[in-house]
Amino acid sequence: MKKIALFAALPVAALALSACGEDSAVEEQGDMLEERADEVEDYGDDHAAAMEERADEAPTDAQEDALNARAEEIDDIGDERADALNERADEME
Repeated sequence: MKKIALFAALPVAALALSACGEDSAVEEQGDMLEERADEVEDYGDDHAAAMEERADEAPTDAQEDALNARAEEIDDIGDERADALNERADEME
């Protein structure tokens, strides 16, 4: 009985393995774009965090507010660029 179940499962396993084959060149480019998007987002996050640290040390509230606002802009820019790269990557897959 175990042999019958094993043979019955083979076509399903074959289909699953064929779906996991190598990516095409376009899909590979899409994967690279996704990796780049992660890098862009991380860079924006890191840069914004550094700006926020500088804001915490600012001598006046006005300077702190200005640095925090700039940090938010930097974070938003990084997120927007990463989203754009991810959209292009999705189109390639």
